[in-house]
Amino acid sequence: MKPSQISTVGAWCAILVVPVLIAGGFLLSSSGAGDLIPPTGNARREWLVAVAAAPARFAAGGWLLILMGNLVLVALVSFYYVLRDAGSILILAPVLATVAMVLVTISHLIPIGMAYELAPAFSHAAAADQATLGIVANVLGATSLVVNAAGNALGWGVVVPLYAWAILKTRVLPGWIGWLGFAVAVLGGWLGLLAPVSTLLESISSIGFVLFFIFLLCVGIAILRLVARSRRAVQPVA
Repeated sequence: MKPSQISTVGAWCAILVVPVLIAGGFLLSSSGAGDLIPPTGNARREWLVAVAAAPARFAAGGWLLILMGNLVLVALVSFYYVLRDAGSILILAPVLATVAMVLVTISHLIPIGMAYELAPAFSHAAAADQATLGIVANVLGATSLVVNAAGNALGWGVVVPLYAWAILKTRVLPGWIGWLGFAVAVLGGWLGLLAPVSTLLESISSIGFVLFFIFLLCVGIAILRLVARSRRAVQPVA
């Protein structure tokens, strides 16, 4: 593979995803909300109160996760250039990755909007008004969850296994990373669709969530090493 700017940029984006995720998660946890997307049931009301108590910290964590999503998108699109020799079907990977990350980004923007307007209004409203605002929060929260699930299912369940297959076929990157990608697809993408049915499946799908970011990190490092070897190979001999 010839050295390329898109490969290098994508690899660094894949690596930077992890620290940005950690920083965003820390801010969200310290705000008291615990998670960007509001939970279901009565916990959603507690989420609104917690967000209203620390809106700036919550919003900062949320925007970091938006940044993380943009980094993931650049990384997933750039992987195509490295693995495109796998065949023409791989063109689906960057296309579907774009759709998936747009859905995930929308699901993250909804709760940030709730933090700016709905959470403060709910926290200071009278009991009668809280009931109405609670219904609005339930609708927005459920929408965010559904859109997020659709994006994750497409990304983890289709895009990642496409790249995993390409890694195993081309052998451009270490094969174990390809198998790691299939683990993400099974645990996070395919079993993740059944997570609402069982708490056990939900716990298993959370393993896929962690493995996805490990997959990105490993692919990013492997591509940087590949680019470095390619550059050494094309250097003129003195």
